[in-house]
Amino acid sequence: MKLKHLIFALSMLIFSANYAQYDPDYNDGDEEDLSLLSFKDRLYTGGNFWGSFGAFTNLEISPLLGYRVTKDYSVGLGIKYNYFKRNVAPTFSASIYGGSAFTRYVFLERIVAHAEFELLSIQRNFGVPSSDRLLVPIGLVGGGFSSNGFQLMLLYDLIGHPNNPYLGTFGPNSRVYLRAGFLINL
Repeated sequence: MKLKHLIFALSMLIFSANYAQYDPDYNDGDEEDLSLLSFKDRLYTGGNFWGSFGAFTNLEISPLLGYRVTKDYSVGLGIKYNYFKRNVAPTFSASIYGGSAFTRYVFLERIVAHAEFELLSIQRNFGVPSSDRLLVPIGLVGGGFSSNGFQLMLLYDLIGHPNNPYLGTFGPNSRVYLRAGFLINL
């Protein structure tokens, strides 16, 4: 069973590497005049995906659509879906979904400053079957590195909402998150 999960994870990594051959948002000092580009030519897409399996199953997909305002500055929108299942007693599953708005600025060709506001819909009593949902705001700021369509960022949650469903990089009380993703031109 674990071999299938490993094969799935490797397939997703290869998929992202194949589709991230050109980095539309951060482009090696290209002095392209964006004023000559059409609206469509300034758009880029990408996103993040995650999967973990075992005692807990956690699958996330979060596509995004960005717009290059200038060579170094972009803004965009994203959607998020996260499926969570506890596979040991007491078992339960939940879906988390929502949207986000972000802004990015590039320094020194590869260093990325990032700010994002997410609004997620979660079950009010996480782990207890219910149709009652709660909106949770998450305000992320941070930065990272981008190269050849791949990006790696370290983000800090400014809001710290008590119902934030994310597990921080450094444990359940951490408000720091590590995010990896990719970007491609439309």
